[in-house]
Amino acid sequence: MWLVLRNEEWLTGGTFGINNIARPSFLGLSLARPLAFYYFTLGVTALLAGCLWRLLASPWGKAFTALRDNPTRAESLGIDTRAYTLLSFAIGAVYAGVAGALFAPLVEFIEPAPFGVNASIMMYLMVVVGGAGHFLGPLLGAAVGVLLPEWMRFAQGWYLFFFGVAVVALMLWLPDGLLGIPERLRARRLVRSARAAVLAEPREREA
Repeated sequence: MWLVLRNEEWLTGGTFGINNIARPSFLGLSLARPLAFYYFTLGVTALLAGCLWRLLASPWGKAFTALRDNPTRAESLGIDTRAYTLLSFAIGAVYAGVAGALFAPLVEFIEPAPFGVNASIMMYLMVVVGGAGHFLGPLLGAAVGVLLPEWMRFAQGWYLFFFGVAVVALMLWLPDGLLGIPERLRARRLVRSARAAVLAEPREREA
């Protein structure tokens, strides 16, 4: 896809890109100012997040969760795994399309360079860091992926190395991402309380 964007100059402008992309208007209000466009983008994001939340709470969302956890078990329950897999890709494509429609007028210029393999890898790492099984996981991972380069400017060219090591360590010790930390702490508390209860039973019997 990246090669098509770069080589088909008649459609995409090639390496020169597309210039002078105007920001839209909404209900007669101009969104040319950065603050107005920011609030518009924030509103669209909140609306799409609400739709996704309702989708995950619906029977479709339960089917998606079952397919993610165990495809074989989901198929044994009568879920058409192929249809739901294609549907999940379609929904993701819709969200990506809306994001692209907001990104282009934000920078008012678009070219193939930002859409290489590195962008896909970074988005995948954002999901892993935040927590793929959590609704707000990708949001937290995106915040880390955006802010971490600013915090690690001192590392310069070593930034990707340190970031890669951190992601590998996170996948080893926290496969559920950063949002999996509260669940792990809660599980440890339950284990400790259960052990304390088991140890307390013989003492109560002796007493």
